[in-house]
Amino acid sequence: MGKFEYTQENLRKLQLVELEMLKELDMICRKNNIKYIIDSGTLLGAVRHGGFIPWDDDVDVSMLREDYDKFCRVCKTDLDKKYFLQTHKTDKGYRWEYARILKNGTVYIRKDHEELKSRNGIFIDIFPRDNVPENGMGYHFCNSLSWLCRKMLYSEVGEHHAKGTWNKVGFAFLNLFPKSLAHKGVEYLVRKYKDIETEKVRSFGWGSRAETKGYRKEWCVDTCDIVFEGITVKAPVKTHEYLVHAFGEDYMTPPPEDKRQPIHTAKYIKF
Repeated sequence: MGKFEYTQENLRKLQLVELEMLKELDMICRKNNIKYIIDSGTLLGAVRHGGFIPWDDDVDVSMLREDYDKFCRVCKTDLDKKYFLQTHKTDKGYRWEYARILKNGTVYIRKDHEELKSRNGIFIDIFPRDNVPENGMGYHFCNSLSWLCRKMLYSEVGEHHAKGTWNKVGFAFLNLFPKSLAHKGVEYLVRKYKDIETEKVRSFGWGSRAETKGYRKEWCVDTCDIVFEGITVKAPVKTHEYLVHAFGEDYMTPPPEDKRQPIHTAKYIKF
């Protein structure tokens, strides 16, 4: 198994496979009246570059929980057979609290994730967003429990690759617990706030600073078309507000050249 080299040619080849899956997701969502938005660096790339950030190696999409659950259901019949919808319910070895579309017949092994037993392949991420309280004890409880659940799910990786002996020991301890306990913790949070009207939502399976603060629900509800790599996909109507929240006021300014690197670092990819 040779090491994957992040040449411009290889990175572009990876991006085009991901673009293919984004087209499939968009087609399914439009057919079934499912709202979604491109998210994170994918949205930033659409606004700043008209497509992928040149050094980016993934695609992120998010949906409110109701749309996410519907998407998972309709994929049973509508998703092209060359793809696989991966969740912890469709793949017992998969640990994360968000879905992926994998391209069958491909291989994607992320550096330091070699121990994971899940199916692998080139993928795009699909994050559900759930109601969260905006402040007070509820806000802190929600973020604390979701943080613990994420660490439990990451423990199989962290036990081997976390920095520092004590971090590895902590992850080794968390890895003694069944990952189903973490999934139940997230399910509890989803149920707890499902029927409470909140202005903010977040993904319990992701822990960025912007995610922890929560996103305005209207950004996921009021959507518009945006061009990404020549195809039309969905974005928040208030794209500027969204990107300021996620990246700061200067989001249109690219980082220094030494910071322009892929996020995930694949060890091996087979197209």
